[in-house]
Parts: sequence; structure tokens; C-alpha cells
Amino acid sequence: MKLHTKIKSIIKFSTLVFMLVLTSCSDDYLEVGTYGTPEVKNYYKSPVDAEQGMISVYSAMNEMYARKNFWASMATDLIFGDIGTDDFMKGGNRVNDNIPLDQKKLYEIPTSSITVEQIWAVNYKGIYYANLILEKVPAIVFEDTARKQEILAEAHFLRAYFYFDLVNSFGGVPLIEKPLKYNEANLPRATEEATYAFIEDELELAIAGLPSRFDKDDNYLGRADKGAALGLMMRVSLYQNKMNQVKTYGEQLFALPYVLDADVNHIFKQSGEWGSGSIFEINFSSNTSLLGMGIIQRVSPRSKKGGGFMQAKRELRDAYVVNVVGTDTIRDPRYDATFYTPNDKAGTYGTGWYIRKYSWAPYSDYSSPKTGGNANSANNVRVLRLADAYLMYAEAIYTTNPTLAIEYVNKVRKRARESGGVGNLFPEDLPLTLTGDTLRDAIYKERRLELAGEGYRYHDLIRTGRAAAVLGPLGFQTGKHEVMPIPYSQIQLAKGVLTQNNY
Repeated sequence: MKLHTKIKSIIKFSTLVFMLVLTSCSDDYLEVGTYGTPEVKNYYKSPVDAEQGMISVYSAMNEMYARKNFWASMATDLIFGDIGTDDFMKGGNRVNDNIPLDQKKLYEIPTSSITVEQIWAVNYKGIYYANLILEKVPAIVFEDTARKQEILAEAHFLRAYFYFDLVNSFGGVPLIEKPLKYNEANLPRATEEATYAFIEDELELAIAGLPSRFDKDDNYLGRADKGAALGLMMRVSLYQNKMNQVKTYGEQLFALPYVLDADVNHIFKQSGEWGSGSIFEINFSSNTSLLGMGIIQRVSPRSKKGGGFMQAKRELRDAYVVNVVGTDTIRDPRYDATFYTPNDKAGTYGTGWYIRKYSWAPYSDYSSPKTGGNANSANNVRVLRLADAYLMYAEAIYTTNPTLAIEYVNKVRKRARESGGVGNLFPEDLPLTLTGDTLRDAIYKERRLELAGEGYRYHDLIRTGRAAAVLGPLGFQTGKHEVMPIPYSQIQLAKGVLTQNNY
């Protein structure tokens, strides 16, 4: 479906406010009752309407990982993003199991890929909902004027979030800043630079208008806050190589009372949700058949009722080896926090090593779903973590202040070392004498070890200019595979208004 037809469909079907509830796995965060489905022209008249409309914006963010949209969850960076890299192989139960993932592995993504279509469709759905909030809510009278400003700031954050996913996937995209009529929706692509500029403007508004979750009670968890906006601005800046901005926004983020979780083994557990080092998460619940997260089923072993996708390659696992003493191999404690291999390898095609960060018991404390099927998991998605922010900050300042950069990397390494128990000596601190490319490469490696399985490897290799060397032997072509094709359906029906990438 082309862009203007997609927008028409969104206008037609999204005039109904989704009856969606965002809940956390451990508590009922963002819990909203079930409501009717009034038309937009008669809606957005009261603060209650605004709150319910805001939930619909979050629903699109959830949909990318959710049970209800199989191909959207397959299209996330957690799965689709890192397949075809030096870290993860496709897996499944045979060589060509799941054709879209196989195409990504081979760097042969067609313009008709259903995963690519879902990235486009779901993000523009979220943008449409955010545009409704930003157009309609200013006219609503609130007794709590502070809450009104928070709602608008949340919408700006989420609109930036959706556009950031789009620009990373496709390069410059059409910038739709308000709900459009059918005859207005066929817009050309903005440049990548203009798209990023729009994202930054949105995040500036979010930073200015959002509270910190530390000033709210637990009922606020799951909503965007100031820390989330600052963390996303750091990432947006990093991906543009705007290192001074990474530094500036990092210092603002670090002024908030985030603290690294003491144990790497705890971060991705249910008991670790919204921990002291969690900057932003997407909440899921398996209490109903529609609110669960689908990723866990996709990446769990087939012997555990999973799809068996996203298996860790030997090259990644070997990167955690820190010492060999005789016949004993000593690994960074993050190895066991990141990977597992089941005793029962029935139906395994691939390495047989899976992502512990997104798993069920006995590999985590999340139970397998009891309601809504195996793809209805309660696991939250960890979108932004303090350790990631520390490493972004270190990368931004390593040329100007190498000693401070090393200090921030060593905060992450110290936490990893202490997670190994009393007497564990590894990973050791980076020496304070490191500078230049040696320090830069150490930071790159630290990101690989700390963030493995979280969907950043592919983008990190591209933005740092290492993709050709690392991914070239796997099929990556410079000037093509930095982005994906615009969906064929959009190109065809846009009648020449949308231009295709190099596909």
C-alpha cells in the first residue's frame, strides 16, 4: 500500500481510538480502563479523551514487539536488525526457515519484504496518533495544566521515536507533522539531514516538557520522561556523529539519579524491570491475550516452544573470553548473563546458543505465558540503559578527555566484574594510559560485550564505518545496505513522488 493510501487507511480505521492498555509485567503501570470507540471528530474534548488518545500512541510503539503483529516483531532491531552480522545467525529449524529473515541474512532484501512494510506501516501509524494529540489536545481545557503539557511532551517524544526508527531503516522519509486528508498525504521524502533535524526539534520539546520519573510514583512507569528524552537525544546525536551533543545531553542525563544496577544478571529479569539503571522500557503483560510481547517466542529454542531464531555466533561468544589458564577458560561474567544453551537441542538448526536477556524460565525469572499463547510474554523491552549512555558518552569524549572516557567505561566493567562474585578479577579496568584509536576500539568492544542481543551491532558498525570490513564478507555492500528499500507498495502507489533507495 503506497504512502497516501496507507495514510488514508490510517485516517479511516484510526478514527477509532484503540481500546488498549499498557501494563507492566510486575505492576499495573499505565493501566487504563476499557472504553468505547468514538470518532475523532467527536473526540478529544476532555482530559480523559486526551489520556486515552495518548495510550493509542504508545500502542503503536508496543506493536513493533507485540504478539498481535507477527511480522512487525520480526522486523525489530532485536531480531531483523542484527541478523546478517558477525554476532548472530538466523537460526530457525532449517536453512531457509522464515524467508524474510533469510533474505536479511543474505543481504538480499526485496522491495516487497513484509518486514520492511511493517516497519513503515507501524511507525507511520504511531506518527498519525501522535499528530492527533498534538493537533487536538491544545484546545482541551485541563484543570491540571501541568499534565496537559506532559501529554504534549510525551507525544513529541514518541513522534521522535517513530521517526528515528524510520530514518535508521530508510534514510530520509516523508515528514508528516499533522493529520492529513487523503489528497494531502502523498508527500516526497525529506532528506536524511532534515529528518534528523526534525527528530532533534521534537526531542528538545520533550526534554523541556517532560518530568523525571524520579519525581513521579510507580504509576508513571512506562511513559516517556525527561531521562528517556535525554537518552534518546544522545543516541540520535551519536548516530549523526555529533559528539559534542552526545556530551552535552549525557551530562544532563547523568545529573538525574540513575545508578547502574549492581548485578548484570538482574537487569533483564522480571525483578529487574525499571531498575536503577533503566532509562526507558516498553511495558508488556501476559494477563490478557493481546498485551504480551512476541519477541521471546521468536528467539527461544524450538525445544522450548520457540522459533529458534537469533542464535549467537562463535565469534561473539569468544569475545567474552578474558583469560585461559591451563584447560580453564575464564569469561567475562556478562557471557552467562547474555547467552544460554538448552540441554535439549531437539530441532536446533544453528549454534544452539540463545539470548538470555530475552528468555523464559529457567533461563530468567519470567514464566512462559499462560494466557494468549506462547507469543504473549510479559517481558519488558529495555530500550535505553544507563550502561549504554555511559558508553555513548565515553565514545563522544575519548579524543578530548581520554581519562574521563576510560572512567565511564570502567564503571561498566567494574559492574560486570563484581557481578562475577567475590574474588572475581575480570574484566579488569582499562588502563588509564589508553588513548587514540586503541581507546576508541576498546570502547567499541565494550559496546559489543555490554549490549549484545539488544539490537545495536548492525547500526554501530554502519555509523562507525566498520561495516564494509566486518560485514562485507557476509554480503554487505557499501552504498546500499546502510538502509533498507522503501516498500514497493509505497513506491508504486505514490506515482513517482517517493524515490527508492539503491535497490
